[in-house]
Amino acid sequence: MKFNLSYKERIVWEHAKHIFSYVFQVLLFAFLVILLIREFNRALVDSLINVNWFMVVVIIFGALSIFFPIEKKEENKEATKKDLLLIIGLGILGAIIIFLKLRVLGWIGYLIAGLGGLIIVLLSWLLLTEKDTHSDESL
Repeated sequence: MKFNLSYKERIVWEHAKHIFSYVFQVLLFAFLVILLIREFNRALVDSLINVNWFMVVVIIFGALSIFFPIEKKEENKEATKKDLLLIIGLGILGAIIIFLKLRVLGWIGYLIAGLGGLIIVLLSWLLLTEKDTHSDESL
């Protein structure tokens, strides 16, 4: 649905879209860190914050970010060595976290952790190198 907005209203609306997106990204990262800390020290997190209400706030800003997306400009950015090192580092970190939770399973814990880390690396690489082939004009 398109509205006839004045120039100033369009500028304010575009800023609001950026704010929705940025707040969602920050809250999602904080939520994931809190969940990770909660896995290892449940009493600390539960005494400081209600994770369920925090998740509701994250979902609200996520919905705002989806319903009002930022119009991105076409850019062709190639993956750098820094990106590759970050992806591999996060894959290794993810594998370590998975292993810490599944180490009681023995050798299968190693296997699941290794495959989990590999999946993290592959999905991150695919997201980084993805080319957008869809255009909004075809809708």
